[in-house]
Amino acid sequence: MRKILMVGVVLLAICVSISAVSADDGWSFNFSSSEGSNSDGGSVSFDNGKLVLQDIEFAIPDGYKENDTAQKLAEQAEDDEDAKYSLCSFLNGDKEIVVKVFFSDEFDYKNLTAADGFEDKTIAGHDGIYNENAYGDNTPTFKFVEKGKLIEVNAPDDETLESVIK
Repeated sequence: MRKILMVGVVLLAICVSISAVSADDGWSFNFSSSEGSNSDGGSVSFDNGKLVLQDIEFAIPDGYKENDTAQKLAEQAEDDEDAKYSLCSFLNGDKEIVVKVFFSDEFDYKNLTAADGFEDKTIAGHDGIYNENAYGDNTPTFKFVEKGKLIEVNAPDDETLESVIK
């Protein structure tokens, strides 16, 4: 039994690497697993306002703090059984930024078609679809495709939304 437990601990240590480092000027968190597929969660890191989620980079404005309780890695997408998503949330008082990246090992996202209140728009050089009130909370949402993944960013206002997208 002891050998099985030791093997399990070693395998867990090999498969998943989690590290958290506190620095004087910010907080850094990194979660990673194998790079062979997306479905294992990929990686997320946040350091000094730079978020990298599923290998896509975002800029989180000063004053926003990571909402660790909302973070999700490789969760099953509700609308597509072949897709998963990873999510990070950041809070500044009652303001929230939510970044989601949808991905699949079965296909790459290619393009988006505006529907259900969304309109075609280009933000920070990315062509995508935009809705000023997608979730009924008067906050804008922008969706675009990058590296075969569907990215969704929701922010308190258009200025913040644009600053998050790189």
